[in-house]
Amino acid sequence: MNSSSGNIFIKAYAGISRNMWILATAMFINRCGSMVLLFMSVYLTKQLQFSVPQAGFVMAMFGAGSLVGAFTGGKLVDKVGYYPIMVWSLLLSGCMLLILGQMQSYWLIALFTFLVTATGDAFRPANSASISTYSSKGNYPQAIALNRLAMNLGFTVGPILGGLLATVSYTFLFWADGLTCILAASFIYFVLPKPAKSEKQPVNEKSTSEEESALSNNPALTTPYKDTLYLAFLVFTTLYATAFFQFFTSLPLFYKMFYQMSEKHIGWLMAFNGIGVAVIEMFLIYYIQHRWTKFNFISLGIVFLMIGFLILIPLHGMYILVVSMCLITFSEMFAMPFMSTYAITKAPQESMGQYMALYSMSWSIAQIVAPLIGTNIIAHCGFNVLWFVLSGIALVSFIGFRWMQHKTSKG
Repeated sequence: MNSSSGNIFIKAYAGISRNMWILATAMFINRCGSMVLLFMSVYLTKQLQFSVPQAGFVMAMFGAGSLVGAFTGGKLVDKVGYYPIMVWSLLLSGCMLLILGQMQSYWLIALFTFLVTATGDAFRPANSASISTYSSKGNYPQAIALNRLAMNLGFTVGPILGGLLATVSYTFLFWADGLTCILAASFIYFVLPKPAKSEKQPVNEKSTSEEESALSNNPALTTPYKDTLYLAFLVFTTLYATAFFQFFTSLPLFYKMFYQMSEKHIGWLMAFNGIGVAVIEMFLIYYIQHRWTKFNFISLGIVFLMIGFLILIPLHGMYILVVSMCLITFSEMFAMPFMSTYAITKAPQESMGQYMALYSMSWSIAQIVAPLIGTNIIAHCGFNVLWFVLSGIALVSFIGFRWMQHKTSKG
């Protein structure tokens, strides 16, 4: 690495607190075991011989549990703080994963799938609140990008390791995923300093950009339920997430059913996403964060997602799968960090947990809807129709975010 590259590296990570690095390390440990969700649809259809719509229902239970977990977690964060919620969420989710791996009954699998995320996704609003605590106005995007870097570094390990373990026994996936959750909880408990009981979430330092001042000029908005622009943002985010979440459900089925790929090769292809985000996103955010508005970057990310799906219709071959994965990866890098940044900077300090809970719940709703839409369209209409439908959903989201850009620039 030459001196110029080294300076870029240092500047990209400058100003991030020690506690933020500890939190990111815990996220990395947890994500190294992220493999059950990724291979669940293949496991249910190929290993347990469930139908594709049945697999879609079980996958929707991930989303239903996530919805409950995010809502409950947000309420608890405002009452007891983010620290205990992060620890207990990871610990309980790890235990649920270990139990899930022993289940063979369809309804018990659905139940414990729900419990995995009902416990585990309480972590989301707690994690978002902790990022707000450990970062400042000037480095929100870098802190979020660091958190996502840790997630995606772990995600490069999870799919590859999961693909290898699945070739031996799917049971190993549940053990690996569960134990890494428990390990991450232990790491936070023993390494991340506990906040003092009197310590409050820090005052949420708002961005002074034109769009933030336009959206934050009403001090009476201390609840997200009265913040109409924030609620609109959540709707458009849910639409984007509904399309993106096919990454975890329909794409693995597409690789297995249409291309007859092995679990090992599916894992390597999916890991390409994590590698791309891990290598590029932090530096990308550092360079572009002040060059355009959040909603413009989000809109660009949506365009990448639409193209990533649509090219799967007329073109075929492994190289097309790689190109599609690249486009989906760039969609994630442009859209998700700026969605998270907007959600955090929009939330008032006194109701941070509720704002973050609603943001997490928007993704949870998408996680319910996405597998139901995807698997039923696959079963009745095929993959090509699915790619068209997903592009249409993403297009509505694109129009919504363009409206928000217009609304904030006019305000």
